[in-house]
Amino acid sequence: MRISVISAAICCGIFGMNASQAASLTIEQRLAILEAKVNQAQREAQEAKAHAQKAEMRTQKAEARADVAEKQLQQLTVRATASEQMVQETDKKMTAQMAKDRAHDGFEFNAYARAGLLVNNHGKGGRGGPSVSPASSLNGDAHAGRLGNEKDNYIELSLGKRVTFDDGSWTHFKTMIADGANSPDPWVQDNNSHHINVRQIYVEMGDFNDFTGPTKNAIIWAGKRFDSRNFDIHFTDSNIVFLGGAGGGISGVKWTPAFQGDYNVYGRNFGDLGGDHYNDNDIQDLMFTANHYYNNWQLMLTGLTAQGNDKLKDTTSTTGSYALRSDNSATHGYFSMLAYHDKQQFYGLAPGVSETALQYGRGLGAEARQIGSDGDLTDKAMSVRFASYGILPFAKNWQLAPSVIAQHSEDRYRNGDRYDWATFNLRASQAITTHFALLYEASWQYMDLDANGRTYRDNNAVNTYQNVKGGFYKLTFAPTFKVGNVFDIKARPEIRFFATYMNWDKELDRYATNDDFGSAGFTAGGNWNFGVQSEIWF
Repeated sequence: MRISVISAAICCGIFGMNASQAASLTIEQRLAILEAKVNQAQREAQEAKAHAQKAEMRTQKAEARADVAEKQLQQLTVRATASEQMVQETDKKMTAQMAKDRAHDGFEFNAYARAGLLVNNHGKGGRGGPSVSPASSLNGDAHAGRLGNEKDNYIELSLGKRVTFDDGSWTHFKTMIADGANSPDPWVQDNNSHHINVRQIYVEMGDFNDFTGPTKNAIIWAGKRFDSRNFDIHFTDSNIVFLGGAGGGISGVKWTPAFQGDYNVYGRNFGDLGGDHYNDNDIQDLMFTANHYYNNWQLMLTGLTAQGNDKLKDTTSTTGSYALRSDNSATHGYFSMLAYHDKQQFYGLAPGVSETALQYGRGLGAEARQIGSDGDLTDKAMSVRFASYGILPFAKNWQLAPSVIAQHSEDRYRNGDRYDWATFNLRASQAITTHFALLYEASWQYMDLDANGRTYRDNNAVNTYQNVKGGFYKLTFAPTFKVGNVFDIKARPEIRFFATYMNWDKELDRYATNDDFGSAGFTAGGNWNFGVQSEIWF
């Protein structure tokens, strides 16, 4: 049996200490005992080493866990700091937004006004207006260019108050007072051409914490107002679409970031402002409208109902036009419009502005410009209307503003009638100095009117509208002073001097005995108007 030097040394030591005991044992016995002790020592050393290795492993694991815990603590600290920063930034944004909202709080005042003098080439009061032609017997729809062609003095004063509350919600009150008069007198008594009117009075509210999802940023309103989505062609004083009355609704419902809708109900009586030729205050024309927007596109759908409108069998028109009603007046209808608004491009060709609309209506919806204002429409009435305008900066100091409005309607006031008309208008502005420009405007309108026996009352006599067709044109030159941006064709205020020449086909003088065309001193063959006018809005 082999033993190591260490084992031999241990044996010698043990042998030396236990000589007396070893004397009784043989050498083999003593070596076996010694080997057993050596093996026991080796086992104990190995166990001690294994324990030491396990302890080292536990230490390493503990250190690793400590490192992980330290990293997690660092990450939690970073997250906590980031969260705190986000909260602070959110608070700052909310505070800034509230400060911004509160910056709009307070009293508001806006206005629009036009006023001036209009005389003809005989030194008498001039005749005119954007709706001067026979085609505008269709509820005032067919407008020509307004430059140098307005005899009324008109004003709108808008007053408002906005308040933002601590939770971020806000309310806005607004009212509009309007007055219009054809008389140039310094003081005009209330009469058929002069009526002070409260055109708008409503309250809107927004940023409710209760609103979530698509309605999070929606605005609710109630009262009497113009629809917020109305738009017009300023140069012809013609609404592309006008919807208004008493009612309520919700706007700014965002179904997607690019797709939103407005949903409103309006009620109104029929007739123009100040019409006193009818008594139908019990008749309510209710209009339920949904306006949807996707990027630059607009789709408007409106349903109309006016219960009892067909019972108004008296001899007066609801539009104040002295026309006699048919016996099949509509009690319901619908209106639709597809429009495209581009505030950056002139029909995609150059920088500028362009807006276009295609409209279709049936029954009460066949009045496409002022929806719901005409109660004389028959239950079969149908109309199609197209309107478009643009503004094009041209060359160094020019701006051009072309527009077109065209309409076809049939079975409008009598079964079998047909009214077709189209207006083309071009206004141009040439900036001369920083405060002086030359304005030019040309209008041409064609009409083919088949009233099919529609009658009207004039001087206690019943007359019949005549079927006529023909053209009407107007040319205006207006040296203009203005402040602000003289290169902006829509910048106001302006003070302009003008000369206007109008002429039309003689046949149009026959249309009616109580319209402008054909009246004393205003017949086909050429007519001049001269004057001065101011116009302002802010």
